[in-house]
Amino acid sequence: MIRFFIKIYILFILLVFLVKWTVETILFNEVYSDRYRVIAGLSHVHLDRLHFFAEELATCDPHEQGSKLADFRKQSIAPIELRPTAELSPAEQARLETPDGFIHRYSDGMVDYLGVSLNKEQYLLFGPVGHLTNEFIEHQVNSWMKDLREAMESSEDPDQTLGTFSSRIRVPVRLQPWKELPASVFERMPSHRDSLFYQSGDDHFVVIACRDPDRAICMGPLPKVTDFAQVAARKGMLAWFLAASGILGFIVIQVAYRFRRIENAAGKIAEGDFGARVDASKLGEAQKLATAFNVMAARTESVIRSQRELLQVVSHELRTPISRLRFAVAVIPTPQVSEDQYSPMPIIRQSIDDMEAIVEEVLFYVRNELVEVVGTRDWITIDLALDSLLTSLRLEHRELKVEMTFCDSDTAKKVFADRRSFQRVFDNLISNAVRHAESALQIHVYEVTEEIPGEVLRSFVCIDVEDDGLGIPEEMRTEVIKPFVRIEPQSELRQQRSSHAGLGLGLAIVDRILRQHGGSLQIDRGASGGCLVRTRWPLEDRITGRNA
Repeated sequence: MIRFFIKIYILFILLVFLVKWTVETILFNEVYSDRYRVIAGLSHVHLDRLHFFAEELATCDPHEQGSKLADFRKQSIAPIELRPTAELSPAEQARLETPDGFIHRYSDGMVDYLGVSLNKEQYLLFGPVGHLTNEFIEHQVNSWMKDLREAMESSEDPDQTLGTFSSRIRVPVRLQPWKELPASVFERMPSHRDSLFYQSGDDHFVVIACRDPDRAICMGPLPKVTDFAQVAARKGMLAWFLAASGILGFIVIQVAYRFRRIENAAGKIAEGDFGARVDASKLGEAQKLATAFNVMAARTESVIRSQRELLQVVSHELRTPISRLRFAVAVIPTPQVSEDQYSPMPIIRQSIDDMEAIVEEVLFYVRNELVEVVGTRDWITIDLALDSLLTSLRLEHRELKVEMTFCDSDTAKKVFADRRSFQRVFDNLISNAVRHAESALQIHVYEVTEEIPGEVLRSFVCIDVEDDGLGIPEEMRTEVIKPFVRIEPQSELRQQRSSHAGLGLGLAIVDRILRQHGGSLQIDRGASGGCLVRTRWPLEDRITGRNA
């Protein structure tokens, strides 16, 4: 696990550096070099100004180009000159030939030169501007706004002139009444005749007073660098988030797959396959856990195998001396004694019967341990199957009141089960109830419908065996289901009803049989205060899918 967390940590550090590099790269390629971002977000203004001036130079007399260029230099704080197109690379020449084409060159990651086409032989080169900041921006915009104002004031149709200028640039330009501008702009504007930058909300504008005292020329809103930077940053973060999610998902799936192999092996062991192991050679971070699991499984298998073999050997070996004892008792001549004389023979015979019962119980438990599914099932009518057992019980224990009731008066209820296992369950439960009952033993039969997790609604036949004894303490109700755990009868009368207390395998066998049939065992307190043992038998067979 330490290796796994080290990998995650290294991946996180690597991801941070990759995101940083990606965002910077995108900002450089998509913001600083983008035509919409040339010169701090005012590329529209400057490029359109250059194109506008290039068109004026191209249409005027060649002898007047020098004077016009000189005038433009006076208005600009950055150098501007005519250069031959032949000095450009083929890619730059092709770029100038496109509609609205321009070229840009960099210095320290920022645009330093701008070039626009004049004609096929010459182009207009503007720069360097990389060392200039707000001063350059404000001066260029102020110069452009003054030119626009002069053109409108010298024109007979100012609105048409404004429309002509507006159609050639991409930043909105309009005549706006002073009263619609913020009060701070109105207060500052009369002090000078230059343009003024101001902010309204999240947008930035440039305004300059014109001849009409009631109106001003307003340009904006200006493009925002931050909008493009945020979009670029989001693209970079999203790209690496998706990449990181994929990588982390792959790592998590690999780790989950490795631990799933251990989980599957644990599930097999829980189902009784104690030989299940995990191949620890290719488990990476889970290798140590898999190795420890295999060691634990091997030791568990060894202990369980030893216990099973011991029980089986002892049980088989006991059969021989028991048979010899029964034969010896049979051939011993019965002495002629009076009825009031003590004879040990009945006690000996009963003890031999008890020993045989114990051996049979142990052998059944051992043989039944690895059986996961009972294959020989048929429909058993509950009333008929238990009738002989209850009849013999009434004859043997006349002091007990034995009853079997059906909640819906349907005495023909059936369960789909192995007949021998079904008989074994109620032999054990009724013998236990007899040992602990005071005066009554009841069997209740009814149906329930429950929703099993991960399955649809399923119906069960419940057969409850209830006595009116002292019951089983709540803290012991799960313990008595375990093998070799037993509770001794508390009275002499109950001890006399059974000659031996058994080994504590009865409820363990019942629980195993019910689980093999898809049912369950539950111990609770009955209405009379005694022990109530509830057995649930599914009506639908999990193997054949047959329904009652």
